[in-house]
Amino acid sequence: MREHDNRVIDRFIELASIDGESFNERLVADYIMEEFQKLGIQLSEDDTASKIGGNCGNLYGFAEGQGKYADSEPVLFCAHMDTVAPGNNKKIILNDDGTITSDHTTVLGADDRVGIAGIIEAYTRVTTEGMDHPPIEFLFTVAEEVYGLGSSAFDYSKIRSRIAFAPDCSGEYGVYSSCEPSLISFEVRIKGKASHAGYEPEKGINAIAVAASAISRIKQGWTDDHTTLNIGTIEGGSVTNAVPERCIIKGEIRSDVHEDAYRTMDHVESIFSEDAVRAGAELWIDKKERITVYKIDVNARSGSALDRYKRALEKQGKRAAAKKSFGGSDINSLIKHGMDGLNIYGPMHSIHTTEEYTTVREIISFTELIKNLMTQP
Repeated sequence: MREHDNRVIDRFIELASIDGESFNERLVADYIMEEFQKLGIQLSEDDTASKIGGNCGNLYGFAEGQGKYADSEPVLFCAHMDTVAPGNNKKIILNDDGTITSDHTTVLGADDRVGIAGIIEAYTRVTTEGMDHPPIEFLFTVAEEVYGLGSSAFDYSKIRSRIAFAPDCSGEYGVYSSCEPSLISFEVRIKGKASHAGYEPEKGINAIAVAASAISRIKQGWTDDHTTLNIGTIEGGSVTNAVPERCIIKGEIRSDVHEDAYRTMDHVESIFSEDAVRAGAELWIDKKERITVYKIDVNARSGSALDRYKRALEKQGKRAAAKKSFGGSDINSLIKHGMDGLNIYGPMHSIHTTEEYTTVREIISFTELIKNLMTQP
């Protein structure tokens, strides 16, 4: 392999080895800041840590344009620093067949350390080879895996770019997310009445029973062809010989039709309210819109993020492929704040599992793709 190919593989392995589950990205941020310092870019860290209870904020940097593209409009590259659990004490293995995995006791963390490695290496090549490029902005976010908390808290008045790319879409080479949903998380709290379960159960109001009744009447999974509902946790009671006074239920709703996400939430609220009233229990429901739906027009207009992505892929003899996603990413936040953003291919497979992997060949090609995007006028 060429020197810079070896370098990006080594960089990815080094990055993937660093602990950095959501809210604990400090060591990852320190590594990124040091690498950009070597490239003459001073990254600044915002105050997101204090807002979300983490140990690190988002990182932002700006590189002046060079050569004949110096006065072109700027472009932003975004990647998240956190991984899902289990993501600590990772042991990264470069296998003989060219795949890179963990030892299968943790995730690999290609999601999205491979994006970070590719961005750093692509910019390193652009600068060391003296290539013409437009102004480039860099945004490295925290807690993306937790409803995009980091990018949601970022101050977008700093951003000069209209175009943004986030390499956070898994799948075949050239995929991009054509749609990512609105997501509402909710917490239902029920207060019944405690009583002795053996002596006078009739005097109690069983909060768990109220919850069970409501949940049994709520359709979960796909509620229609574009909306999902999931009740993920339930907690209540303290001992077996008392009628449980309290119960807490947490869940989420996703839909690629924004209004239908809220219609589904209204339905959940009405069901819980009916059962609480019937039992004489008290009810509180907290809900929060975590991310907002976007849809990408597959008929890319000239100069759009998708048009640029298609042209960069064509230089490699590849084609873009739309992929509808129900996951959500930092691009939801960037688009919400007025940017033409695109969640593009990143070489990561079986993400969020201990079987996650990437390949040497894909990382090398992906880095070339990012370099092509950085040097487009």
